[in-house]
Amino acid sequence: MSIFAKESQWNLFWSRLPTKYRRAIIIAIPLVSIIPAIAGWAWSYQAKSNAYWWINHTQKVINNSNVLMQLALDAQTSVRGYALTRQTEFLEPYNQAVQVIPTQIERLEELLLDNDQQQQNFQQIERQIQTRLNLLAQILSVLESTPQPENRLQLTKLYSQDKVEMNRLRNLVNVFKAEEWRLLDLRQQKANQVRQVTNIWLSISIASVILSYWLAIRLYYQSETKLEKKAAELNQVNQTLSLTNELLEERNQELDQFTYVVSHDLKAPLRAIANLSEWLEEDLKDQLDQDTSKNLILLRSRVQRMTNFINALLEYSRAGRVNSEKTIVDVQKLLREIIDSLAPPPEFVINISDKMPTIETKALPLQQVFSNLISNAIKHHHHQNGLVTISVQENQEEYQFSVADDGVGIAPENQQKIFAIFQTLTARDRSQNTGIGLSIVKKIIDEQGEKIWLESRLGRGTTFYFTWAKN
Repeated sequence: MSIFAKESQWNLFWSRLPTKYRRAIIIAIPLVSIIPAIAGWAWSYQAKSNAYWWINHTQKVINNSNVLMQLALDAQTSVRGYALTRQTEFLEPYNQAVQVIPTQIERLEELLLDNDQQQQNFQQIERQIQTRLNLLAQILSVLESTPQPENRLQLTKLYSQDKVEMNRLRNLVNVFKAEEWRLLDLRQQKANQVRQVTNIWLSISIASVILSYWLAIRLYYQSETKLEKKAAELNQVNQTLSLTNELLEERNQELDQFTYVVSHDLKAPLRAIANLSEWLEEDLKDQLDQDTSKNLILLRSRVQRMTNFINALLEYSRAGRVNSEKTIVDVQKLLREIIDSLAPPPEFVINISDKMPTIETKALPLQQVFSNLISNAIKHHHHQNGLVTISVQENQEEYQFSVADDGVGIAPENQQKIFAIFQTLTARDRSQNTGIGLSIVKKIIDEQGEKIWLESRLGRGTTFYFTWAKN
């Protein structure tokens, strides 16, 4: 297969590839080349740091051994100067060496913890230094305790021994330093090798990064034509969507008007039926038996329920579709206003947490959610002296509100049904509830992009939780 045929197949494959995959490949190519470069740089940095640390360590050992040797020489020179002049000023270097040499020995012992062979060599040096210090101390003792004519022979012998011991110390130190110089040379060679490998790796990395960016740019320009075509198509789609939204807005307005008209036209005959039943009851008051009176009352009850259904349908159709501007909402104040409007029984207790926030949001949807949840907690409670607790928990991007009651609770098999429209847990003959309040709450919560759920046990009450964005 020719190169041109392969390139044509590649272009065809690339043009058919989804945009998100092409973008991922274009971004991945430079990243894939950069990752080895970063890994190589990290290795190089670590290797160079390690090599230079060992070089510095070896230099410290050599420097400290030089200092130790110089202290030994200073001590010898100091004692001999004192022997010639008998002036105590000459003993200052000796006294200083006696004080500093132990510290210097400890420092070298710490530096040699990584090298067993050098530890053994240094132990010989340490013993030799101690021998020399003892010998110098004997010379000083002879100088101070024996008159000069009598001590000449003894001093000559001690000086001769000191010279021998000093030469032995020099030889031991030279062997010790020779090993350190050998280690220093090896470690410098390793540092040079690391530097060479680093330079080669950086050259390869730079070349690969340049090549990968060139390839990414080429692929980017290959996809530009398709992206421009897609942009034109999207522009056309956006125009179509804009027209569709305008039509949808018109249809929504027509639906609102239709709903209003239908509800008005349906409620008018229902009101007439209710009025007629009342008139019949008044006109035939003395002629109606007990069963007929009950049937007329039941008729008006059914009419009222039908009216409630129509109102509920109207409210449900409008839930979440009322446009309102965002305002600063004091949730504590909002809840007080809702509770005041609901007018719960005097014995009923509603506790509101002091931690209620002030947020920037659309007030009406939040008011509808709280109003329906609190209203349900009051309406379906089995006691007049019930308790409702409203609290909040602040999360990173949202608030989690909860409305908890101590009512009869909801059985597990009914907990998902209650959010469906017209679903009630009590017989409609026993309650005028339409079963639409929680449906409205669910619809508003869904349209806000939030979540709602509940926890409940029979006889233990119910807690509704819902989230609301901070902004």
